[in-house]
Amino acid sequence: MCFEKYIPAKIEEEGKEERENFYNGLGKPIGIGIPVKPVELKETWSMEEVLTIVYIVVDDAYKKLFGSQRYFRTSPNDEPKFTDSEVITLALVAELAGYKSRHAWHNQVKKNYRKLFPDLCDRTRFVRRLSKLSRAMEQIRQHLLFLMNVDLSRVRVVDSFPVTICHMRRVSSSSQPFEYYASFGYCASKREHFYGFKVHMVTDTFGIPIAYVISPGHVHDTKGLAFLLQDMNVLDQFLPHLISIFGDKGYVGADFAHNIKHYFGVEILPISRDYEKDLALPTSAYNELVGSARKIIETSISVFTGSLNAASTHARSISGFLTNLVSKFTAFNLANYLNMLLAQPVLQVSSIVN
Repeated sequence: MCFEKYIPAKIEEEGKEERENFYNGLGKPIGIGIPVKPVELKETWSMEEVLTIVYIVVDDAYKKLFGSQRYFRTSPNDEPKFTDSEVITLALVAELAGYKSRHAWHNQVKKNYRKLFPDLCDRTRFVRRLSKLSRAMEQIRQHLLFLMNVDLSRVRVVDSFPVTICHMRRVSSSSQPFEYYASFGYCASKREHFYGFKVHMVTDTFGIPIAYVISPGHVHDTKGLAFLLQDMNVLDQFLPHLISIFGDKGYVGADFAHNIKHYFGVEILPISRDYEKDLALPTSAYNELVGSARKIIETSISVFTGSLNAASTHARSISGFLTNLVSKFTAFNLANYLNMLLAQPVLQVSSIVN
C-alpha cells in the first residue's frame, strides 16, 4: 500500500490539529473524543485523501475481524499483493462517488490513482474477488455499527423500498436472469407498480441502517418485518435490546402487532387507521410521534436510493445484485461513521466525495 507517504503531505499548519485528531480517531468507536463543534474537513478532501481515509478504516476493521487474508482465500496464494482491504476500499469509494459502472471506475483508478494501488489487478479479477468478499463487507458493515454505538438505542424504525430491475414494458423481453427471484410489486408511496425486489430495512432513530432483508417485489411489508426479526433473532443482533419498532400504515393491525410481540418480544407501533380501534392508542399525539420517526427513515431511504443509486440495479446475476447491495449498505454506514467523527449530521453521504 502506498498511502503512508500521502497522509503527512496533506496535513497543513491551518487546521493541522483537527486533521490529526480525525486521523487518530479512524477505526475507533465514537466517544467523548469527538469534537464539540462540526469540523469542516470534507470540503478539502481530494479523491486521494478519501481513498486513504476509507482504506485506513477498512484495513483496521479487516485485521480486527479476520486477522489475515487466508480467511477468505481458497487459492494457494494466501497473501495477494493487491489486498482484500484494497478491493473493498475501491468498491466502497465507487459507491460514495456515485459510479454505476465498475468498468468505468476501474479505468479511472488505473488511469489516475495507480500510485496508490500499484498492484491493481485486472477488472475481471477485481469483480470476481469482490463477489467473494461480500461476507467480509457485511461483517465490516456490522463492525461500523459497533463503532457508532447504535446498539445503545432501544427503538428502531422499519420501512421498505423497491429495487427496479427493468421497466414494466420491458419485462417480457428482458434477458436478466432474475425470473426465479424477482416479481411484480406495488410501491404505495410512489403509487406505481414495479418489477424487481423489495428491500426491507430497519434503522435506528438517526436513520442509520442496522439490518435488512431482500424479498421478491410482491412480498407484503408485514412479512418483510417478520423475516427481518427472524434473522436478527437468529444472529442475536441487537434484538434483546429492543423495546419497540415504529412503522407506517403498512404495518398496522392488532393481530400482527400481537404476533410480533408474542414471537419476538417486540412492540410494533404503527400509525393507526380510523377503523383500527383495537390498537387502543391515542390518535393525534401518537401519530405525530410516529410520524416524526417515519420522516427519519424516509430521509434515510431517500439518501440511500438517491446518492448511492440503490433503487435500481445493473447486475446480471443474483450474486452480483447482492454484492452491489452489500457494498452500498457498507458505504452508507461508513459515510455516517465519518460524519460522526467530524461532528457532522449523519446521512450527508454525498458530501464525502467532492
